[in-house]
Amino acid sequence: MKKLFKVIAILLLILVAAFFIFRTPDTDRAEMIAKYGNQASQFLDDGAGGKIHYRDEGVRDGIPIVLIHGSNGHLQTWEPLVALLGDRYRLISIDLYGHGLTGPNLTGDYSADANIEMITRILDATNINSAYWVGNSMGGWLTWRAGLAVPDRILGLVVIDGSGAQVEEKGELYLGARLAQTWLGKALLPNITPKPLIRSSLEANYADAAQISDDLVTRYWELLRFPGNRNAAIDRAATDRERDKWKEVGNIKSPVLLLWGQQDSVIPVSHGNAFQAVIPGSKLIIYPDAGHLPMEETPEQVARDISSWINDVTLMDESSN
Repeated sequence: MKKLFKVIAILLLILVAAFFIFRTPDTDRAEMIAKYGNQASQFLDDGAGGKIHYRDEGVRDGIPIVLIHGSNGHLQTWEPLVALLGDRYRLISIDLYGHGLTGPNLTGDYSADANIEMITRILDATNINSAYWVGNSMGGWLTWRAGLAVPDRILGLVVIDGSGAQVEEKGELYLGARLAQTWLGKALLPNITPKPLIRSSLEANYADAAQISDDLVTRYWELLRFPGNRNAAIDRAATDRERDKWKEVGNIKSPVLLLWGQQDSVIPVSHGNAFQAVIPGSKLIIYPDAGHLPMEETPEQVARDISSWINDVTLMDESSN
């Protein structure tokens, strides 16, 4: 028995030592804001003690577009689109709760309703009544959910490789997401986040891994470690995605554009086909050379298709009036 206790004690010491050797601490809040904020960065009080980071860019009197990133992403994912569309549109990009420079929701609520309320709060602060909502992955889920929850705040919906379709073909979660669903990952990831794990996860999201620069990996790695974001990621993974809402998708009345990467293994094209099949009048465009993040991989095509579609919707609205 004494020998067993000794072995257990040695194993515990090894685990404690490994924890401190491999531990990656949170980044410094002020340093991250200085590094990843810009002249357009603003912080809005959310009414619960938090500050929502967003950018208001482009043409002030242009048609407004709100940009909503995916899980473990941040508003910088939209920078290529902002650069391409900023001369024609007003572009509002947001760091959702538990992401980027916003940090965790101090109420602990990461539901669709909480995030949609946050986005409408930003629209109120920027005096925008309604906008085109553009979302990728989890942001795509929030986008079509907003089409059901707040249709009066929406001019149209653009779902880019969005989640939430209840179809037979399932995607392959990237390594970080898989780990976050295990008891070991839940215990370790808030404190141990190796940089190679971030690169591996990004490679699973890209069709062409050669596009993944060291600066891109560093940005994802540092912003994931923004104070509170890693714990928020664990809490968010446990949030109910309300799968029954899929039965209501056909009730969306707003114009809908669906954009999908042909090589998306996280949320396959079959999910885009499912959205198109149930949303009347929706349009699906597939990019052969893109994976899960077309707005990062093929921003010129995405910007062109969004702009062309908005023009078509605007002309249809004018002709109907």
